[in-house]
Order: sequence, then structure tokens, then C-alpha cells
Amino acid sequence: MKMKFLPLYIAITLFGFVACADDLVETDDPRQAFLGNWIASESCTRFDYEVEIQAATDSDTKVLLYNFALAGLDYPPAYGFVSGSVVQIPEQLIGDNWKVSGSGTLQTSGTILWNYNLEIAGDESSCQADYEKP
Repeated sequence: MKMKFLPLYIAITLFGFVACADDLVETDDPRQAFLGNWIASESCTRFDYEVEIQAATDSDTKVLLYNFALAGLDYPPAYGFVSGSVVQIPEQLIGDNWKVSGSGTLQTSGTILWNYNLEIAGDESSCQADYEKP
């Protein structure tokens, strides 16, 4: 009588392991802590503005930063690559031919501290920004 339920028990147990494995894959995305809407307080523009960070679909580490450096929402986003608690932004053109590069580090407080270079029409600036969740 007890052997009758053994296949059912094995099936339920295996299903549980598979379901747990799927959950682990989804939560191991290193980008997860960076995603969402952020309020940026920046040293160069001296304005507070909103930035949205989304996961790119063409890479497991790439993120898209909409309105980075207050470039504007009418332009394609800046991009960066997440490694641990850091987003590296390679040199690229954003906005109206602005050149940017730098990095952002996720702090234990849940904020992101950014240090990056911004060049607009030949004028270079070293900028810092703090991103906080609204």
C-alpha cells in the first residue's frame, strides 16, 4: 500500500527542486539591485532629475540608463555593465553628442554613487551624482 504513493512522492519532490532552481536563476541577476526609477542629485547640473535603469535584453550584465546625466528622454539611453556592486559605463555618446564614461557603485544604504566624465561641445567636467529611490 505504501509503495503505491512512492512515484507521486518522487514526482512532487523533483518538481519542488526544479521550481526552486528556476527561482535561483531569476534572483541571481546582478543587475536587479540597480533596476528601477531613481532620483539623481548631480554636481554638474545641480538639478535633481529622474533616471530609469532597465535590464538590457541582449546581455546578462548590460543595463540601460534613460536620462543619464540629464541627457533627455528623447535620446537613446546610455548603457553600462554590472559587475558585483558596480556599473561600468564605457565611453559613449549620449544626448546631443555628449561624451560620457565612468562608474556607479551601489552603497549599503541602497543608493548609487556615480563618478563620471562628461564632455559637451569640448568642455569636460568630472561629475558626481547620488541616486536614491523616490
